[in-house]
Amino acid sequence: MDKIDRLLDAIEHPDLYSEKDIETLLEDPEVREVYDLLDKTKATLTPIPAPDIDAEWETFKKSHPATQQPTTLRIVNLFTRNIAASIAIGIASLAAVAAVVGVSVNYVLNQTAETPSAETVATARENLVTTDTITVAEELPAAPPETIVFDNEPLETIATRIAGYYGYKVEFSTDAPKSLRLYFRWNQAQTLDEIVESLNNFEQIHISVKDKTIKID
Repeated sequence: MDKIDRLLDAIEHPDLYSEKDIETLLEDPEVREVYDLLDKTKATLTPIPAPDIDAEWETFKKSHPATQQPTTLRIVNLFTRNIAASIAIGIASLAAVAAVVGVSVNYVLNQTAETPSAETVATARENLVTTDTITVAEELPAAPPETIVFDNEPLETIATRIAGYYGYKVEFSTDAPKSLRLYFRWNQAQTLDEIVESLNNFEQIHISVKDKTIKID
């Protein structure tokens, strides 16, 4: 029987051990540590008031009349051997689980701190591109309006270029007006409606604007 088994046996059968035997047993640091652990566990798990130590000591002295030296030992009725052994094993298991959980948490935290996520990298790149775009836009002022002269140019070319400048598209009802050649001065400072009004002065065509589309008949 090893020293831990002797401790558990003394807990279960205190009447089989003298006070001297118990004190000698508890002089071993390892045994004392196990005893203190079991004692603290009992205090935590037992929902009843703590026992009267003086009364317990008197009971112990009566069952051991040959022993008269005082002691702080509180081993009487602590636990049965099986319950104490189960608690000791359970506590050891909890300690092992806690250690594994602690290592896992530390690993995850370290990985998170050291390795940025793909989303973080993408966001940083997007912010960088946006910042660069804004900087370029601020450095390059918008081009001032110009006056473009179309000299004997097909109407399709003139209309397509004007529509693109104002963000519109061109729609011809027939192909005939496409090849019509015109001389036209386009002042980009004018609105699209003003440009259309000027083009409608040519008798061969009729231009209207609707739903972001320049329609030419």
